Amino acid sequence: MSTVIARQSPTTTLTDPLWRVAGALALAHVVLMLVGVITSGSPTIHQGQEGIEHSYVEGSLTRIFTGGYVETLAFVLLVPVLVFLSRAFGRRTENGGWASQTAALAGLVYVAVVIAGGFAAGAAASWGAQHGLSVEESLAINNIRNFAYYLSLAFLGAHAIGLGLAARSDSLMPRWVGWGGLTVGTVLLLAVPAAAVGMADGASLVWIVWWTGLAVLMLRHPSTSRFADIGASDTAR
Repeated sequence: MSTVIARQSPTTTLTDPLWRVAGALALAHVVLMLVGVITSGSPTIHQGQEGIEHSYVEGSLTRIFTGGYVETLAFVLLVPVLVFLSRAFGRRTENGGWASQTAALAGLVYVAVVIAGGFAAGAAASWGAQHGLSVEESLAINNIRNFAYYLSLAFLGAHAIGLGLAARSDSLMPRWVGWGGLTVGTVLLLAVPAAAVGMADGASLVWIVWWTGLAVLMLRHPSTSRFADIGASDTAR
């Protein structure tokens, strides 16, 4: 019975300050991630050995590691947002709850793959390039980082799709949250096999736009009743 009540009162324990804190963390994730990427300047898979020589052999380890640490902080901040969204979405129906919990798990796997598979390999490649590894060896290790990034997009896509389904099931958010999540998630899933033609970065940018909009919506979270009115009007359409 308590489960039914919880699903009929989707934001009973989620106060406006919690929504705003989650929104701020979601925006901070984007800002820190972009700052970290620009600062670290890690070479892409298409840059090959020239990229390793320019970024790792000739680059500053202090700059590279600073950028990597900023990126890591960005993904640490993402974790509480993923947990919050799993509680905020999918509270009205069993289908929505299933989608929301699946999204949370997929998002956490995404974080784990990026940090453990991507950042760790990138750090090892850059350190090794200036401490005895050949350019070819550093390139091989750095490509683990690149492929971890490509594969992680599948889990980021699953998170977006799950959140989109939960939003559509709840009918408590503007239509673009649900349909946008489904669209962005599909693009991310397609970007994995299309990474060879450079689709991965474009898909990530599309996700950033959708995620930033969701973060701003959480920051401006007015009231449960207004969200309900928005969802009801969208459903009526």
